[in-house]
Amino acid sequence: MRRAIARARVRKKTPWHHVVVIVAALVASARAGDDDEVQHSESSAILDDHARALEQLIAQPTHTAPLVKDAFVKLANQARHAPTLRELREKALTVGSGTVEQALAEDDIEGADERDRWIAAREALYALSALGKVGLVDEDAFVGETASGEDDYGAFERLTETGSETWYQSALQRAALMGDDWARTALGFRLWKGFDGVEKDEERALSMLRDVATTGLGRGPTTYELEAPSGAEWLRDRDRDAGWYSESIAAKAADQVAMEIDAAARGDDGAHAQLGYRALVGGRGVEQNERAAFEHFVEAARRRGGGLPEAHYNLGFMYMNGMGTEKNYTAAREEFLRAISKGQIAPAYNGLGVLAFNGLASEQNYTEAMLYFTAASKLEDPDGYFNLAQMYTAGHGVEANATYGLEIMEKASELGHWRAPYELGMVYALGEVVEKNVTKAARYFHIFIEERFNWAEHRNEAIEEVLLHQNPWGALVRYALVSSLGSESAANNVAWLLRKTDAYTSENKFELAARMLREIIYCYASPEARVDLAGLLSERKVRPDLTFDLKDHYDQLVPNASTYEIAATGHLSVAAFGEKPYAEALVNLGWAHLFGRGVAINASRSLELFAAGAAASETSYEATPCVFAIVMTKFWLFAAAASRSLSFGSLGLPAEHFSALPTPKLNFSTVRGFMAVRILRLIEVIERYVLFGLSLALAGVLAYRAMLPSR
Repeated sequence: MRRAIARARVRKKTPWHHVVVIVAALVASARAGDDDEVQHSESSAILDDHARALEQLIAQPTHTAPLVKDAFVKLANQARHAPTLRELREKALTVGSGTVEQALAEDDIEGADERDRWIAAREALYALSALGKVGLVDEDAFVGETASGEDDYGAFERLTETGSETWYQSALQRAALMGDDWARTALGFRLWKGFDGVEKDEERALSMLRDVATTGLGRGPTTYELEAPSGAEWLRDRDRDAGWYSESIAAKAADQVAMEIDAAARGDDGAHAQLGYRALVGGRGVEQNERAAFEHFVEAARRRGGGLPEAHYNLGFMYMNGMGTEKNYTAAREEFLRAISKGQIAPAYNGLGVLAFNGLASEQNYTEAMLYFTAASKLEDPDGYFNLAQMYTAGHGVEANATYGLEIMEKASELGHWRAPYELGMVYALGEVVEKNVTKAARYFHIFIEERFNWAEHRNEAIEEVLLHQNPWGALVRYALVSSLGSESAANNVAWLLRKTDAYTSENKFELAARMLREIIYCYASPEARVDLAGLLSERKVRPDLTFDLKDHYDQLVPNASTYEIAATGHLSVAAFGEKPYAEALVNLGWAHLFGRGVAINASRSLELFAAGAAASETSYEATPCVFAIVMTKFWLFAAAASRSLSFGSLGLPAEHFSALPTPKLNFSTVRGFMAVRILRLIEVIERYVLFGLSLALAGVLAYRAMLPSR
């Protein structure tokens, strides 16, 4: 599965013209490891068949396409090679610690083919469990002939062999016991949070997540990291800001490299730096070539008065690691110094610190290294913070202070250092420097796993399925695979795709979306998910969950409010009045008061909530709906009052807003004459404005004609 949908990660966006590669901790950085599977299996026919099944599933335009059924059946047949859950549990009793796979590695799994069937089976189990959890797999539908004419009877027979668990819970546990890192992460997350039929057990969760994190640690740092434009983006935000799709996106993706090559040929420093980075990481039609990358960085660094400071840094990094050139620590130091003199490049300070700490360009000097790491940290460099934390913890060049080192390490983690979450997880798991905290340790290990196992790249590919290929079904499958691991953004996007697109068209799509939103609320306390669930409830697209949706009540409910309204306003009130008020929830509550949707009709309260939403907004984008709501409400109330004075009604607003205004009392004998007079007056006013508008338009045309050049 990982071979079918994989590439890279990063939290922090890096502008193309400021691309730098990151120097790892206190030693020359290792290369990023391959995915979590056995190297010799990459060209296996068994694993290739498994990858093709997933690719076939993702490539279909809709879940009703015949080849979707084919793909599910192929995965189910691959999963049939796995032992049953009972067999695995019995084997696990003899293992003690570790995974069943580790126990079987020397005994029962003999030969490359058996190993590959084992890997394909556990990956298929995880894929089916993740998709089944969302509700995208209906095993009852897989009976009869497939699109290829094969009989699929029995494909799910062993897959659905369960005890007290549902079939997808059993599949997840089987995959985890077989050593699949994604399945172990997903199961560890459920043990940590206690949901989806898994009883909460933080100690067991910590043990499982720490084991997976240790596997990820063996991969070493990802030395070249670039944030794709989408990152952990939420589709609901694209929808709200009208950025759902742009025709220029595909063209830009296709033409960008050609533009850079042309600009580089004309001597553009920035284009050389961009092409150098592309050659370093590969992709977008550019073959990975360290020597070519080095030459591009040389061009970007040597032109016009010294070139780009970022290019000097990248050259220093390549000299230090022997990438595309021979190792030359003296040259590396010189390039780092040039980068600092020309642009105060923060990682260059860290690079100098690494050289001084290891004594690579001169004698080892902890004091000098400390000064460089401190300078890097002052410029918010994550590597600088990480290395500074290690200096304080070990007492190199400074008096040892493990508590302060921990504080600095947390800052490094916030800034995105690849290893910092692992170190923090170990600190809180062992409880030697600070009091043991299982919850914090599990959280940091989970963050580390997300970084090391390339979740961001899978989310990026899902975004591309929607934006470039316009394939919401493929995006839904990709997001479902990642959401099961404990990715909030992926889970939110699963719910969005179910609610807003035709990715899945079964009648229960909104109930599936609501189930996902409730899970997001439970696991992450997400205000966005509360707003989305409130929308589904208020529109009566889903039924309230009496044990979950009715736990919170808004204090201004009316006595006759429906269960749907109670649930919806309860979710909105939690999001609106929490520790960090959420603007969208405040606005929605304001509209509820304006129209009396289960709460007291009160225009003043509406305006207060709209204003509170504007105050809670962090950006002008968030504040715009709040300001619009204030202006629209005031105008609507004014227009409705004027309309009522003419006996034309309240323009859709509840009459309670105008209880202080006397409504004209007309008897039946005079009503016709009264209405006729009002209608004639209204027509007269409309005619005046129409004539005025036409006059302005005519004047504009005449003025334009007068300014045209004479022939």
